[in-house]
Amino acid sequence: MFNSRWKLAFTLIMVAGLSYWLLDTLIVDDKEALAKIAHYPDYYMENFNTLKMNEDGAPKNHLSASYMAHYPDDNTTELDYPKLKIFRENKLPINVSADKGWVTSSNEVILLIGNVYLYQTNSSGEMNLELMTKDARVLIDKKYAETDKPATLINKNSITNSIGMRIYLQDQRMEFLNNVQTTIEKNTKN
Repeated sequence: MFNSRWKLAFTLIMVAGLSYWLLDTLIVDDKEALAKIAHYPDYYMENFNTLKMNEDGAPKNHLSASYMAHYPDDNTTELDYPKLKIFRENKLPINVSADKGWVTSSNEVILLIGNVYLYQTNSSGEMNLELMTKDARVLIDKKYAETDKPATLINKNSITNSIGMRIYLQDQRMEFLNNVQTTIEKNTKN
């Protein structure tokens, strides 16, 4: 009887040890598998601000966001409420804001998600033009933006609606792609 208790105790200890080893092995394998497919930030910032300069020291663009998170698995950055100011040679800057943003690994493209608002003011601070759309793509270094969504451009005396748009920011040239409708308001100032 004493011998059978030892055998039972030894068997239970072996089963417990084997169970612990098996469970530990499975957890390690799961952690390694999850680490390979996980998309977790390695760092984040609140009230993020960055200013990029040209080679001559002049400001090139200013990017800010209420929250920024960097993801090491694909070297991308996500932004909450991004604001982008694009400085241009011999012209006033263009301002762009959105609900969300995503910056590619090369920092060359910003995808703006949700409500996108682009505007420019004149030297006295009055609104020169406003553009409202959804989901746009900005090529920062090329000073280019585009969308394939409905867009509304409000200028001094006109409102233009279209589906899709290309904007060459340095030249302040715009291409309206489809279903373009422009309303010109009568100037009532004498």
